[in-house]
Amino acid sequence: MVKLPPTFTLLLFLAVALADSATEATIVSCLHDSGLEVDDPQSPDWQNATTPFNTKFHWIPAAIVYPRQASDVKNAVLCAVEHKVHVSALSGGHSYSASGYGSRDGALVVSFRNMRQISYYSSDNTVLVQPGIHLGDFALALYTKYRRAMAHGICPFVGLGGHVGFGGWGLSSRSWGLLIDQIEGAELVQANGNIIHVSATENPDLFWAIRGASSAYGIVTQYKMRTQKAPDSVIRFAFNFIDPDRSPDKFARVLSAYQDWSLTAPKEIGIVINVWQFGRTLEMTGYYLGNRTDFDPVAKSLLGATGQPNTTYMQERAWILALIEANGGTNLSTEGIPEPHDTFYAKSLTVSTKVPLAHDSFINLAKFFTSASVPNNFSWFIQFELWGGGNSAISSVHGNATAYPHRDHHWVCQFYGRSNGSWPSQGTAFVDGLVNAVTGMQAKDFGAYANYLDPYLAQWQEKYYADNYPHLSKIQQETDPSGVFLKAQNIGAAK
Repeated sequence: MVKLPPTFTLLLFLAVALADSATEATIVSCLHDSGLEVDDPQSPDWQNATTPFNTKFHWIPAAIVYPRQASDVKNAVLCAVEHKVHVSALSGGHSYSASGYGSRDGALVVSFRNMRQISYYSSDNTVLVQPGIHLGDFALALYTKYRRAMAHGICPFVGLGGHVGFGGWGLSSRSWGLLIDQIEGAELVQANGNIIHVSATENPDLFWAIRGASSAYGIVTQYKMRTQKAPDSVIRFAFNFIDPDRSPDKFARVLSAYQDWSLTAPKEIGIVINVWQFGRTLEMTGYYLGNRTDFDPVAKSLLGATGQPNTTYMQERAWILALIEANGGTNLSTEGIPEPHDTFYAKSLTVSTKVPLAHDSFINLAKFFTSASVPNNFSWFIQFELWGGGNSAISSVHGNATAYPHRDHHWVCQFYGRSNGSWPSQGTAFVDGLVNAVTGMQAKDFGAYANYLDPYLAQWQEKYYADNYPHLSKIQQETDPSGVFLKAQNIGAAK
């Protein structure tokens, strides 16, 4: 290897730095000349604007633009194309890998903080909604203004655009479908700046692709979505199984029984099992879309399978109160509230109904977390989310009907480790160990859920998109051949 003289090395470094600075300056000038609201590295709010939800990952954009309409997004994309800068949309900024910031330094970030409008049409019970609205504000607006509801996640600060882009699961999804199943059309800004409409009859290939992999094909500036009549009330429940000794046998018995019972669970029940307090507590919680008379026999059959919990909570709750309780008591409104932050690493598994988790997998998981060393200032949880079973609306859709493929799966399992300080290297190994404790016990292929984005996931193309990936790749090559929207784990990316 040729060793460069120190003076030449310094000049080369300065040339690269000046080139990067020139790129930022030219694209920022283009954005300003287009009349757009822009933050750049000289802006006083730059540090706050570029701090992601997950502080484990931090990418530095060339600039952040704040559009107010689709034509602003078009002009931003054209500026990026002119200056050969990649583009990434940012709705709420809650990507698990800070993907909204481009998954690399130097991207143009299109933030939708100024595009949060929602309009309801009583003629067909649909809404037109912009992607920057947060899920908490979305749920409040639907209910307080129109007495409507939709199936979506419960974390109030999550942006609609990213959530719906890759599936969009919530406790009501077994009754009403994933959020992508409720889309009737969308407005899309493409890599060439064209603003098009996509639906089952207009640009159907792109309509298929954006329902599960949207960020690779353009920037969605508006969705048309079906809504449901909001329930007057639902039954909120929580059953806690507490074991201070963290017995692997007891842990496996409850989870195996829950899994067997849920294979025929009615679609009205939205339910998860959370593993809290380093494995000492299993919380079986959710809500039931119905009344207490209908719920009581369901609860009786569930607890007849799992055994009686240590604590029981069952209450009829108004719709909004049920959503607040389900997210841990946090207010749904995010107006005027500072964005929260966390430092974490998460992984997911999709588990097929045809090949459920083995009893030994649960035992091995418990043996791992009761014996493995946990870093200081570190906590973790596991969530077993029921997606399939019985007459679930999620499973009623074929795996190739949308870009999201995992329609025959029973659970999505989320493994989440967080640090109260800087991220410890042992934290990554611990979360990986939780997953390996499950997957190592059975010879089967597990998928993964792209809304729980794992930047270290090997073979992500197959894990996230299964047999749908080749067609998704073909559409990406046709609609964005220059890779304007290319970033890590977007369709078409090498990694």
